[in-house]
Amino acid sequence: MKSAGVLVGAGLAALAVWLFYALTAVRDDDLLAAILTDHCLPYVQSGPSPFADMGRAPGVYDAVEPREGVSDGGMRLLYDARFVAQWGVFDGLRFCEVKPTSASASPTVFEVEPSGFIARYTDLIAPFAPLVPDVEALRDGPRSIGWYGADRAPTEGLRVLMVASPGRVASVLAVAPAHD
Repeated sequence: MKSAGVLVGAGLAALAVWLFYALTAVRDDDLLAAILTDHCLPYVQSGPSPFADMGRAPGVYDAVEPREGVSDGGMRLLYDARFVAQWGVFDGLRFCEVKPTSASASPTVFEVEPSGFIARYTDLIAPFAPLVPDVEALRDGPRSIGWYGADRAPTEGLRVLMVASPGRVASVLAVAPAHD
């Protein structure tokens, strides 16, 4: 009888731990959304340093190649070195880029919900600027997709670019003129 009580208690504890992890898991979709809305888009528009509260600075043995000619910027390794974030001013543009590293054993893409991806990220970007996607849906991939100002050339103003395929985003780049 005592062993049955221990087994029931252990089973309930295991169920509680499983439920805790299942309900508190952070999806890659959430991570990508936070990168855009909490870090990259605010940075390219007004300049507060992104990623100050997350990740770590790359070390000597980390396999990351910084973009040359960047001023007033920085780099951070994110999510157990799955991705590297770099930001700064380059050629008159303020940019924030997150791309995969080659050092990670984890997947080097953001696994995202493919259904409604374009509309979902258009809505996420909308509070920062009324940008319009250059495609309605991801049908194949990987391919570059972008969100641009409806009344501007693709090389003007705030813009967001991603390399994506249905269900996966490999990199994200937000760019705006440095003088705005």
